[in-house]
Amino acid sequence: MTTATLQPHTAAGRIDAEPVRTGGVLVATDASVESDAAIRAAAAIASRSGDRVSLLAVHRPITVAAVEVQVPATASMEAEALAGLELQVRDQTARLGIGADWPLQCVSGDPGATIAAAADHMGAELVVMGLGGHTLFDRLLGDETALRVLRMGSTPVLAVAPGFDGLPRRALACVDFSASSGAALRLASRLLAPGGQLTVAHALPVSTNGSATAGAYRGNVGRALDRMIAEAGCGPDIVVHRMVLAGEPSRTILRLCRDHAPDLLVTGSHGHNFLTRLRLGSVSTKLLREAGCSVLVAPPADTPGYLEEMQEERGRFVFYEWTERLEEFTRRNAGRRATLEVIDPEFGAQVEEVGMPFIGAAFDPRDARVQLMFGTDRAVHLSRNIPGITAVQLLRGRDGRDQILRVAHGTGQTLLTLER
Repeated sequence: MTTATLQPHTAAGRIDAEPVRTGGVLVATDASVESDAAIRAAAAIASRSGDRVSLLAVHRPITVAAVEVQVPATASMEAEALAGLELQVRDQTARLGIGADWPLQCVSGDPGATIAAAADHMGAELVVMGLGGHTLFDRLLGDETALRVLRMGSTPVLAVAPGFDGLPRRALACVDFSASSGAALRLASRLLAPGGQLTVAHALPVSTNGSATAGAYRGNVGRALDRMIAEAGCGPDIVVHRMVLAGEPSRTILRLCRDHAPDLLVTGSHGHNFLTRLRLGSVSTKLLREAGCSVLVAPPADTPGYLEEMQEERGRFVFYEWTERLEEFTRRNAGRRATLEVIDPEFGAQVEEVGMPFIGAAFDPRDARVQLMFGTDRAVHLSRNIPGITAVQLLRGRDGRDQILRVAHGTGQTLLTLER
């Protein structure tokens, strides 16, 4: 086993070295008890499919203190941390009696970005990771590692609940007829245990009445469900049911989870633009956090990584507009709460501030510096000075309100995301 520090282009989900297309299943582990279920799940999947399984453990380096101040760990500190992590994972596989012969790679970087980059790098068909064990800090950030892997990569993710001990026997697939939900359904049909049950459900708009729901079941929606089920390639030993319901998607699906207690919830994420991809989609996010069972999510198919999308000209200001546009941005959004995230190819993606009231943004043309200020109308509590600006870009939601301010600097970028 080679222990190394990869340098992923974290924002775009790439690794600098040439891809090694081994395919198969990538298991992300941190050697914790919560990740035991992921290793057990991968073993069960491989025993049925014959897929190759690889292990990846990620050491998070020292956090960036500020945009202007980067504090990298020394080479000896990194080597020691990686060696310790390797020993912990080896102890984990020995304790479980599973995976001792699987290739293991220990790397440094932001966990979500690094896992996504590694999966793309090896051409993995599936990433398997533990769903439990999130700290209160993770919950407050609202940015669990599984969500980050989905938003940054292009590989389906199976987030495994702690009680997972074999192939699922009851799966609930929630489809919206997008390409990603179809991909998730096809993958789920391969993961079900022989003799398992698969329920394929579609939620109609909240305003739909009962008779319309019944008509949809018999009409176009029902035929579309039949087509998706046929394309999923379920074996003759899988019992398939279909359901058409009315209601807000996430609430309806969570109610089905409570009523049917599936082993596996299956869904896609149909965001095809940067804004929806960055947030992954409210339905998928809510399901991953609240379903109470293992969750399989397929990201949007055939869409570029979010860095490539942001590098389009849409919403980008020319240099001589930066001062005026940031003043206008400040007038429109002062007082709104915001999240500040720094994405750097070397240090990964770091969420620095969450829920801070935004005061203002200003550009100083003398040294190409943008200042972002947070606090209250009485005082500035936090200020971020970002030098070496190369681009300023604004993205708005469908309602026309500002949502994300992107400030590119050097090889990285800072994202200011405003709460709705």
